[in-house]
Amino acid sequence: MSAAREASAPADPSFNPRPNPEMTPLPPTLAAAQTARAFAAALAEYTCQVTAAHGVQVWVTEEAGGRLEVLAQEGRGLGLSDGTLARRAVDGGHLLEEGMLTCLPFGCGVLECVGASSEGVAELSALAPLLTLALEGVQAREARRGRGRVAETVEALVRRLGGSLDLAEVLTGTAQSAAQALGFSRAFVALFSELGEGGARTGDVFSHGFDEAFTGGVGVGPVSLETLIRRGEAIRFERARDADSPMAQGLLELNPEAAVIAPLSARGQPLGVLYVDSRTPGATASEDDARLVLALAEQASLAIDNARLYGIETRKRAAAEALREAGAALAGSLHLGDTLSRVLERAITLFHADAAAVYEAQPDGRTLSIRSAVGLPSEYVLRVRAKMGAGVTGRAAQGRELVAAHDLATAHYGGGSRYTRQLLAQNRYPYKGVLGLPLVTRSGVFGTLTLYWEAPLPLDDDDLALAGVFAAQASLAVENARLYEEELRREREAAVLLNVGRVLGESQDDAALAGAVRLTTLALNAGRGLIALTDDLGEVSRCATFNLYPPTPEELASLKAQLGRGPRPLPRRACLPVAGSGLIVPLGDEAHPLGFLYADDPSPEMPGDHVLQLARSVADQMSQTLTRVRLLSALEREEARYRQLAEGAHDLILSADVGGAVTYANPAASRLLEPLTGPLVGARLLSLPTPATRDALRAAWDAARTGSAGGRAEIGIGPHRLEVRLSAVQAGPADRGNGAGEPASGMLLVARDLSELQTLADEITRRGQALEAATSRQSELRTYLSLFTQAQEEERRRISRELHDDTAQVLTASGRRVARLARELSGEQRERADDILADLNAALDSVRRFARNLRPSVLDDLGLLPALEWLAGQAQTPTRLEVGGQERRLGAATELTVFRLAQEALNNVDKHAGAGSAAIRVIFGKGGVEVVISDDGQGFTLQQAEARAQEGHLGLTGLRERVALAGGELDVDSTPGQGTVLRFSLPG
Repeated sequence: MSAAREASAPADPSFNPRPNPEMTPLPPTLAAAQTARAFAAALAEYTCQVTAAHGVQVWVTEEAGGRLEVLAQEGRGLGLSDGTLARRAVDGGHLLEEGMLTCLPFGCGVLECVGASSEGVAELSALAPLLTLALEGVQAREARRGRGRVAETVEALVRRLGGSLDLAEVLTGTAQSAAQALGFSRAFVALFSELGEGGARTGDVFSHGFDEAFTGGVGVGPVSLETLIRRGEAIRFERARDADSPMAQGLLELNPEAAVIAPLSARGQPLGVLYVDSRTPGATASEDDARLVLALAEQASLAIDNARLYGIETRKRAAAEALREAGAALAGSLHLGDTLSRVLERAITLFHADAAAVYEAQPDGRTLSIRSAVGLPSEYVLRVRAKMGAGVTGRAAQGRELVAAHDLATAHYGGGSRYTRQLLAQNRYPYKGVLGLPLVTRSGVFGTLTLYWEAPLPLDDDDLALAGVFAAQASLAVENARLYEEELRREREAAVLLNVGRVLGESQDDAALAGAVRLTTLALNAGRGLIALTDDLGEVSRCATFNLYPPTPEELASLKAQLGRGPRPLPRRACLPVAGSGLIVPLGDEAHPLGFLYADDPSPEMPGDHVLQLARSVADQMSQTLTRVRLLSALEREEARYRQLAEGAHDLILSADVGGAVTYANPAASRLLEPLTGPLVGARLLSLPTPATRDALRAAWDAARTGSAGGRAEIGIGPHRLEVRLSAVQAGPADRGNGAGEPASGMLLVARDLSELQTLADEITRRGQALEAATSRQSELRTYLSLFTQAQEEERRRISRELHDDTAQVLTASGRRVARLARELSGEQRERADDILADLNAALDSVRRFARNLRPSVLDDLGLLPALEWLAGQAQTPTRLEVGGQERRLGAATELTVFRLAQEALNNVDKHAGAGSAAIRVIFGKGGVEVVISDDGQGFTLQQAEARAQEGHLGLTGLRERVALAGGELDVDSTPGQGTVLRFSLPG
């Protein structure tokens, strides 16, 4: 910038800084100004017109301290000024120019221009004496009007408040300062709670000098509201002058002699009113008093607005922090009951509700019933069933959006249930404010979170937005809990099926039946249960119960009469005494009935489709196990009987394998032939006959292997001539080939009368086929369980993939959109967006963690060893991974089985072992893999393991079943106080 210079001798000869008596007088706007600020504003506007300047500002020297203050600005480019040139101009009393800046002093003021024309500056210089006189006159008038008193009072208020952000302290201090400034006895400050065209009403009143506290707020009529808020003027009241006015009627309760009412507003928004009065007889309220109260109200409005904004921001931050804590608390539970309890607890804490309830949509799709509640009367919880689309709760569920009733009695939402409508009609409904928040999951509407307040709804728009975010968090937590519980339910069902089959497969005595009915009853969430087995005549021969007295024959007959083709729910009248509802399932089929399974519960609610489906699966498992065991028992009895017959028969009976080696010889054959041939078992059957008859036996052998009627021949062994019949023993399903004929797994030779031999061979063949059928059924059962386990893993994979690919991606995309939105916002809106982004990130982490727990992607992507290393890192007990042998990838099914076995074993260590450390050792062999899982925990005995299994802790049993399904072996070595070693080997 160029150096400043004094413009004492301008080049333009027309420039004349002295006043010219013939010059044009001041413009009317300057002459009519009543205040220094109004004068400065008019002067800045006039200067821009005269000098064609880019910008103009008017400086005035304060009387105290001589500090320059900008009273008015006009135009652009004022950032070039820092006040230095203006101070030099007023101190020197000369026109100064520096670059684009020109400063013209006049009296106690300075006119500073940016880019002004020299002609315009010259014209203004000629007006400088008049400007000085005009400014001094305005200042004198202001002083006469008591401007000094106003400034002193406002300064006293500022000192009194001291920058406080406590709203109550600011309001009380304002009322006290106003009363003291006017010398009046009373004052109050009240903020608006309701504002409309018909008037306004305030909330709490903060007063000074009143004998009694205000209750219920203060009303402001439409005429007073127009004066105070629309025009920004103060209202003066004097009893002597305004005794018959409407204002006197409005102030009748306060009964003042004189009063001044001023508006409170900030940033163009009305805040409330400041009221000051005196009850001293003869008291008056002057215009100066009104201006003083207006000035106090203006200064107080800024402090009040700052305190309100600080309070709002503090509340928002507290709410955001509480929302983050709520999200973390909800994400920490995967059990639906616990999740709903946490949702209610956090909702009441966040929104200060008096009561809350979670309504769950019923299968009929038309009603919602209370699943969990806090603070509601017991009768309300029992009787209320909301109708979809009716009331606050039903509307929120049907519309999938927030529904709020400020006062339910006047909101015209009605009641969602008959009981609620009755209470509203009788004016006995205990709540006014009601808020319905829909809980929406990917599978549909779960229900509604409904909050209740005894007072009108206390939430503003920010609170309602917060409630919407909280409802989204609660919905996600509910969906995660339902997915987790569904997975647990499937695992429990699989465990129940396995254990029922194991218990009944090992034994069918009374203890085994009692164990089976106990497992079944607990799995069905019933209170009591029984298993009744029938004999060949269809009569109940045995009965085992759980939590149930032994039923009488009449009661069993009555239950048996309820049997149908599948599971049936039973109403109360068809159940055993005391029960409210139940179910019955037949065992076996119509052709081969085995008995029935019965369970009941005190609750009158009928069992749902899921319970009936589980009951069908358990009944099928029991029927297959009972049938298999009965067939095996029958086969064992028949085999024993026929072995006894063979042992006592006088005929020769021999059996040989497919290679012709004798595998069995009855005593008659041994006595007859062994003196001639030596030991028969192990000898070659085709080489026993004499050389002359061997061809005949060979032909019969071939005929028996290929023909359907067997082979007959006459052979000689030593001096004996025997009529023999050879019959092939057919192979099992696993050994059969794909050819037209089914290869034999052995040969049976009977040397006796052809008819008797044929009869015996046929009988043995029939019994062998029965055994084969039983073995086949057992194989099918294992195949079914393998497919069930495979389906379970596929479902885990699907849920995990959907959570990762769908839910997580949606949350990620939402987070990015919120992040972009946050970058475009500023101030408190950006902070709110950042808070929402943090909540979305927390929800995304919860979804990803849950997906990894369902199906770790590392197993599919990297293989068994990285997956086991990840599993060891996730365990609560410090766990290490050791590898032996030549590392290699195993089959997908084998790797999955090893991973699940290790996962279940480590879960057992975390829950029961109390160990300080654990280890996973994987040893790769040529024919398979061996896995050893050890810990240094408390260990257990065989009796302790069996007792825990009876109590329903089936972790070790589940491991054994899974290993058996994979074709492996499990060895458990545990000693109390010395830890536990699980060693299982799998082919692969």
